[in-house]
Amino acid sequence: MWHYREWLPPRRFVTVLLLLSYSFEAAQAGQLWPKPQSQTLSSHVLHLDPKQFTFCSKGYTSSILEAAYNRYSDLMFDTPDYEQSDSNTLSKKHKQRNIERLDVYVYSFDQSLNLDTDESYTLTVEAPVSVLQCHTVYGALRGLETLSQLIDRVPVDSTAHPDLEPTSETPNHIINANETPLQALKQMIQNCWGTFLQLLGISHNDHSQSSVSQVMITHEGDAAEARDYPVSDHDNFFDIVNDIPDHTGDSDSALQRHKKHSKQHKSRRNKKHHKKHKKNRVQYIVNATAISDAPRFKHRGLLLDTSRHCLPVQNIKDHLDAMAWVKMNVFHWHIVDDQSFPFESAHMPGLSADGAFSARHVYDKQDVADIIAYAKDRGIRVIPEFDTPGHVASWGKGYPELLTQCYNDQGKPNGELGPLDPTRNSTYNALWLLFREAAQVFPDSYIHLGGDEVPFDCWQSNPDVQDWMKANSLGSLAQLEGYFESRVLDLATLAGRSYIVWQDVLDNNVTLRSDTVVHVWKWWPVAAAAVTNHTVNISQPHEESTRLSTASLGQAASDQSSSRSSQQSSQQISQKSSQRSPGPMGCQLREGCPGDIGSYSAGEEPGWFAEMEKVTAQGFRTLLSSPWYINLGGYAGDDWAQYYAVEPLSFKGSRRQHDLVMGGEACMWGEFVDATNSMSATWPRAAAVAERLWSDQHVRDRHDAEERLHEHRCRMLTTVMFTGGTTTTFTLCSLPMCSALWSSIC
Repeated sequence: MWHYREWLPPRRFVTVLLLLSYSFEAAQAGQLWPKPQSQTLSSHVLHLDPKQFTFCSKGYTSSILEAAYNRYSDLMFDTPDYEQSDSNTLSKKHKQRNIERLDVYVYSFDQSLNLDTDESYTLTVEAPVSVLQCHTVYGALRGLETLSQLIDRVPVDSTAHPDLEPTSETPNHIINANETPLQALKQMIQNCWGTFLQLLGISHNDHSQSSVSQVMITHEGDAAEARDYPVSDHDNFFDIVNDIPDHTGDSDSALQRHKKHSKQHKSRRNKKHHKKHKKNRVQYIVNATAISDAPRFKHRGLLLDTSRHCLPVQNIKDHLDAMAWVKMNVFHWHIVDDQSFPFESAHMPGLSADGAFSARHVYDKQDVADIIAYAKDRGIRVIPEFDTPGHVASWGKGYPELLTQCYNDQGKPNGELGPLDPTRNSTYNALWLLFREAAQVFPDSYIHLGGDEVPFDCWQSNPDVQDWMKANSLGSLAQLEGYFESRVLDLATLAGRSYIVWQDVLDNNVTLRSDTVVHVWKWWPVAAAAVTNHTVNISQPHEESTRLSTASLGQAASDQSSSRSSQQSSQQISQKSSQRSPGPMGCQLREGCPGDIGSYSAGEEPGWFAEMEKVTAQGFRTLLSSPWYINLGGYAGDDWAQYYAVEPLSFKGSRRQHDLVMGGEACMWGEFVDATNSMSATWPRAAAVAERLWSDQHVRDRHDAEERLHEHRCRMLTTVMFTGGTTTTFTLCSLPMCSALWSSIC
């Protein structure tokens, strides 16, 4: 597997753009995302000393919980330079407000992770001992995430008195509050001028001295006072950037140097690595709080597409971290598609050997196991998708006999291959090998079987398929698709897996089993599928019939596919089924796409309302993604609010129908994203979907959400997460912590 950094370009311009997307509007620190079901917040301010604070398991413990303690210790106390005055000098009042430990009670040893896993928890933050109670270790993970978000970091200087505490009602950092935004921008540029010059590749010998920015810190019971906050050197930032491997030469030594720097950086309390930040001392505070929390929906997912652009393992892990921070619990891995087949199969090695972009763009079993383990440690299930019978052009590069031969108007082969051939037993033998292997590799009880956008015209044009249909008394393509889906579901069941299919299968009037989960993705109104009434002329099987088009709005193939052109078979492979959704080069959200996600006339219902009503009326459990195709539209601004405004249960239906909604997924299709921009394209916009699926239905205040989302984005930035902007206004995130932000971004 390739290394993450090999995919990343120089970051100087990315970092500048991130800074230019910050806002001057300061949010109150310690706000939560997603918002819990119940929270009682006190104005009583407590302290945490990272040198003394500990986690203590009082109930069942596990390796997952122990790993979480280490991970959240770093997240909570992400500055190595905390210095607490000697305990003998602290007042009695201050000692009483110091949290010494968190007692964690896990009442069940069950570590299975599935749809019904209990993620509820209660958290009581008080001194000297705080308490987290939950039924499972995964509830503990959600509670630890909440605690980490509650903690605020307050810059102090060496003369700060330990009894001085900021209030919870006032923003801790007020940056030149009397200045206009333009003046504040000017001051910011002056304070970070040397850093800007280096980011732009300009010598900064005359600007390398540490700058000082004014910070107003308000203390409980005291007037606000101005303090000088030092901005430290950032040489280690450029050392890491310069160590990114260069494709034009030998990258092994550079890669080793980068791994060394990364290891030092990951250990945020490594004194040697952070010796230049000795002056950036902070105190850790938190308001006394009582929280009772549980998710509203059981399935809260993110779809990532690794076929159109293959994402490095580390990039996927970054997404998993971001998911854990917003309490998402399902990684829907759209691992293969028309463009490439990066999943390495032991039983069908030709799928990846010939279907992947290259030998470097393959996920072997160790990669998959690594991702699954990483996800489980964060309470995230991994559901793979092997889309059939369409979206299989990459399969045909290694096994062309699995695909249907398409014919032209003269009844002759046109050199194109269509969907899987549903008439051959060899097709189902191959699927059985793949599904059985997938069940051994992916432990989750569900597998996504796709079923969308099947190019039926190829089936219709093939005389062998028509003859087979005649011999088996199948009079329509819908019946042929139904036959295929029935056998595929049998195979999934035999492999011990439950299944999810895209809505197209049901829209085509295919008879599905009652335990099928239907995934709704089309945002435009869906009429009765043309294939439903399209019958095969049994008496004249070779007669040309009306060609059917798939319900698609655009097509964009990965630019990486060109790297495989020299290895293509002489037989051209059709990629009609790769038409998934409009990307940025197709229609935009605000440019009138048919059934546009974000544009509806007054009183007009989104197209997915009727689909959800239809699916649940037939008794099927369902997942919703229609309004959450976050790959559409721009990757900045206030698009997040559009996703946030969605209410999954707003369709007409009974209580029983609403109970069939398992949850939903944000989808990031890979036509125009790769390792260089997948994080900024996805986050924090996917966080809007996460809160909608976790928090109470009545949590809908956009202004409140905007402030909290700004703060959460800042948290992501300080943990090496590249994210997109959340507003069209100029944004400045935690300017007093400028130096810490620069060092963490690298």
